[in-house]
Amino acid sequence: MIDLLLIKNILVALALGALIGLEREYARFRKRGHDYAGIRTFPLIALFGALSAYLGVLISPWILVAGIILIGILVIVAYFIITKKSTVHFGATSEMAGFLTFFLGVLSYYGEINLAVILAVLITIILYARSILHRFAEKIKKEEMADTLKFAVIAFVILPLLPNKGYGPLEIFNPFVIWLMVVFISGISFAGYILMKWFGEKGIALAGILGGFISSTAVTTSFAERSKKEKMIYRALVLGTLLANTLMFIRILIEVFVLNRSLFVKIILPIAVLFIVSVIFCYFIWRKAKKVQGKVELKSPFTLSPALKFGAFFAIILALVKIGDYYLSSKGVYLVSAFSGFAGIDAITVSLSQLSKNVLTEDTAVKGILIAALSNIGVKGGIAFFFGEKKFGRIIMAFYAILIALGLGIIFFL
Repeated sequence: MIDLLLIKNILVALALGALIGLEREYARFRKRGHDYAGIRTFPLIALFGALSAYLGVLISPWILVAGIILIGILVIVAYFIITKKSTVHFGATSEMAGFLTFFLGVLSYYGEINLAVILAVLITIILYARSILHRFAEKIKKEEMADTLKFAVIAFVILPLLPNKGYGPLEIFNPFVIWLMVVFISGISFAGYILMKWFGEKGIALAGILGGFISSTAVTTSFAERSKKEKMIYRALVLGTLLANTLMFIRILIEVFVLNRSLFVKIILPIAVLFIVSVIFCYFIWRKAKKVQGKVELKSPFTLSPALKFGAFFAIILALVKIGDYYLSSKGVYLVSAFSGFAGIDAITVSLSQLSKNVLTEDTAVKGILIAALSNIGVKGGIAFFFGEKKFGRIIMAFYAILIALGLGIIFFL
């Protein structure tokens, strides 16, 4: 009897091998690769991996081990034969891709289809982006490489070592959460810097949009600091900051929709009004930002000092929020919402969405979430004004004042 699942897994292995092989064939056609393997060989390598895994289960695990050794030997021999024949130096990218394709076949046989597909797509992207990555690496300066290593230390060495638990009265001090904000700010600076190098000033807007899904406050802090160093692009930095804040409204709607559909129906209109006004203003700033001329000299992406200052600021605000929640939660939801908004809108949005199911009225929850959002906007306006360049801060403050006034009007008429 034919095992349909086995046939399906083998076909997946062949398809993934064909995807990588197609890219290598295209690279060879465009003279960006050599004659190691193409659209026929890579599917066969994936099939070899799947059959080795199959026979390893059916007969002996040593067959799979032998298959791994054999494909390794074939890859090494192919590399030395090709490089010996050519006077041009080649890397081992295609050979490594062939070796990895063998394991895609193994994963496909074992039914790890999702992982195999993800890896195949990532391998293909890395292969296709060869020229882009090489050009980017060639342009990296010594200072930028050193700063990249510094960021790797704070994000991947220091952060995992910090305890993720509260200390002190009411557990108000959490080292992991506070340092995570430092990593966010530094990371957004890095993302904006890299995107700026690739896409010019459009990269700032893209960084603002991506950062808005994580922390619009961190984006504001990062871009405010950059506005002092890169004054020629302050409008583009304003746009990135405003886009991050605009994405905050989308985050609120997503969180409420997931947790409380009934509350979502009531809050969608006031949030949509604030969102639309923000989009209109972003469009206005975008038109202005397009007029910026001249070459921009990018500064080092690693600015730990302002990130540490904001980390301290965040720790103080977080402590005040917890103290306010402890002493005032039973006396004033709105007051707690205002305090919570200083640190972020996610915690209070989730809390009120849950509480409005059986403890609070939906009207109270809607107003509480709006108050938190407006207080958060006020904090970001203050950060932009005090941490950023004057023109940057004034534009942000002016629009946020309008947005807060509009939001208070909506709350009053609810």
